[in-house]
Amino acid sequence: MAKFSLREAAKQAGKSKSTIFRAIKAGRLSAAKTDNSGFAIDASELFRVYPRSESAVAAERSTQQGAGQDATARETAIRMAELETELRMLRELLAEVRESRDDLRAERDDWRARAERLLTDQRPKGRPTSTSAPRPPAAPSEPRSGDVVETSIQSGMAEIRRHLENLRAKGGH
Repeated sequence: MAKFSLREAAKQAGKSKSTIFRAIKAGRLSAAKTDNSGFAIDASELFRVYPRSESAVAAERSTQQGAGQDATARETAIRMAELETELRMLRELLAEVRESRDDLRAERDDWRARAERLLTDQRPKGRPTSTSAPRPPAAPSEPRSGDVVETSIQSGMAEIRRHLENLRAKGGH
């Protein structure tokens, strides 16, 4: 894999040495320190931060035509380094998307199971079920166990609806 010195990197990127140096110091461009206190900058890393323009590539080709196979091999190595970096970044992004999708599915399934548990009839067997809205008691009385369960179910369903709306907004199913 091609490595450049600070001077070579500046020339390849069409930037000044100080611009490349500042990018290294700021952490935007990674480079390894050499034994003689210089830098070894990977070609793929340089072109990730400073993409090559078509005019720079064309100019490099025209000046290197006489250099023969060595220039072609170097250009191919640089292009391969660029493509390897791009492929690595795309694979990382794909892994993140898959992980996020799996997390959303697991969360959705958990909420679905909660909803199914809440939707089962949890009222005592002796009490008849009604399809109409319950009538409020004529006088305040202590809540019955069925009322507590029904209130719990209603609040649980409201919570599930809110969560499902959030999941749909995030792109979940």
